[in-house]
Amino acid sequence: MAVTQPTESGRRGRKAKAPKPADTVQIPRRVWMATLVLLVAAFMELMDVTMANVAIPSIQQDLGASYGQVQWVVAGYALAFSVGLLTGGRLGDIFGRRRMFLAGLIGFMATSAMCALAPNPDVLVTARVLQGLTAAVMLPQVLASISVWFPEEKREAAFGLVGAVSGLGGLTAPLIGGSLINANLFGEHWRPIFMINVPIGLITLIAALKLVDESHAPRRLSLDPVGTLIGGAGVFLVVFPVIQGRDAGWPAWVWVMLAASLPVLALFVAVERAKTRKDGSPLVDLALFRDRSFATALAVTLVFFAGVTAIAFTVEVFLQSGFSYSAFRAGVALVPLAFGLIVGSGLSIGLSQKLGRTVLQVGALVSIGGVLWLASVVGGHTSDLSGWTIVAPLLVTGIGLGLFVAPLNDLVLKGAPPESAGSASGLQSTMIQAGSAIGVAVLGVILFNGIGDGADAASAKTAGTLTRNLVAAGLPGDQAAKVAAASATCFHDQAKATDPTVVPASCAGAPAALPPAARQAVATAATAAVRDDFAGSMKTTLAWDAGVFAAAGALVFLLPKRRRAVQEAAAGN
Repeated sequence: MAVTQPTESGRRGRKAKAPKPADTVQIPRRVWMATLVLLVAAFMELMDVTMANVAIPSIQQDLGASYGQVQWVVAGYALAFSVGLLTGGRLGDIFGRRRMFLAGLIGFMATSAMCALAPNPDVLVTARVLQGLTAAVMLPQVLASISVWFPEEKREAAFGLVGAVSGLGGLTAPLIGGSLINANLFGEHWRPIFMINVPIGLITLIAALKLVDESHAPRRLSLDPVGTLIGGAGVFLVVFPVIQGRDAGWPAWVWVMLAASLPVLALFVAVERAKTRKDGSPLVDLALFRDRSFATALAVTLVFFAGVTAIAFTVEVFLQSGFSYSAFRAGVALVPLAFGLIVGSGLSIGLSQKLGRTVLQVGALVSIGGVLWLASVVGGHTSDLSGWTIVAPLLVTGIGLGLFVAPLNDLVLKGAPPESAGSASGLQSTMIQAGSAIGVAVLGVILFNGIGDGADAASAKTAGTLTRNLVAAGLPGDQAAKVAAASATCFHDQAKATDPTVVPASCAGAPAALPPAARQAVATAATAAVRDDFAGSMKTTLAWDAGVFAAAGALVFLLPKRRRAVQEAAAGN
């Protein structure tokens, strides 16, 4: 591509050059078209992840999958994707980013078809693991190529598009996935959500062959198989226990694996240093961490995406499990969050030129305001909650996220030299996945522990009304009291259960022996208790999520300021 590489201000021995004003730099149309092709692939991957979550109930019913198996449909992909990102990014530096993008895209299409044709849960889980590995080869090439194709003056605009595509994926995936499942095309239930990747992928492949030019490291690099194995093991030892810990009840092996990750990652650093001294071709270019901006931006990425993924996860669980929303309806309710992210990403392009790192802190503050607003709305609607009541706070939250994510991408990748663009992209993507897993795990624990701890108080609020309604339904007073007590025990056991598909023994068959009016009274009381319990726990969880965004905003203070440099460059030109 006919775009001259900008001088990297972070390289030793060279005086930093002030960037040109963005409006004086012209990017060829072909570069923008190629970027759109890569973003279509990124959109397809994001859409696939979201639609798979929506399809879980249909998969479980159609294949007769156990609770553990359907968990691995999601977790297997996430784990393979996380473990493969470092290697996938570096492969682009070594063999060419176009070549590895095409290989990953073809693999993603093939494994998507394998998912769609899976005859049983085991094959589906295997296909999802393979699909995660192919995505780990494909996705790092997107950000790495953008960082190489675009000079610094235009890179923020390109990364603004990345943020918009992320929002668009979140906006459309639940709608598309829910529509495909509800349509039950050809009687295939959930399978079209994976098969749709094949035609999209084919169109993207044809366009990429015509529009995407090759880029790779300017000097010859070699593979690092030892670093790949040790680095992958280190990431696995962090991500696997975090993903599985909550549902397993946080047993001892979770903490053993997390502790074991520390010496393994330390060994990885030692191996990478030795590889650098040997031939200058490590899996991860440790010299990147000499740049304070790069290292700090990775830490910000880890913390920020813990909050981003957690809010989407907890809101969806809250709406589906607490207020009986269908997966499709819950997805629609999250549309304002995704739309806000698109708007915020667009706004960030101009604001980051004027404000530098401050735009990230503005984004964090807006996100905090939106999350706390949502917590207030949730706390005030413990008996009923319309999707319309959460539109405004979710929209504000999304705008804050968009203001943050696009400039963050630029901060991570702008200092990476061309020979390490893929390595830097892989590191950033790994931080995103690790942060997402940690956020879902930690805030998920807060949410579900809050539900369990608040169960008795929530059922106690309905006990008096339930007893009176049971008496009105014709039950003697002593029997009504016993039924109310049994209902409270059942509710407590359900709230504490780790597997929601298993009915506790205390809930088995008791209401069936009651008259219809009494059964209705028990059901009404249970619904009220569930909503009150979920609302209370969700309010606390959102407050913690606001704290995560506050931590991300505080870390931004460690990043270098850019506003003065941009203004001086504009004045000098």
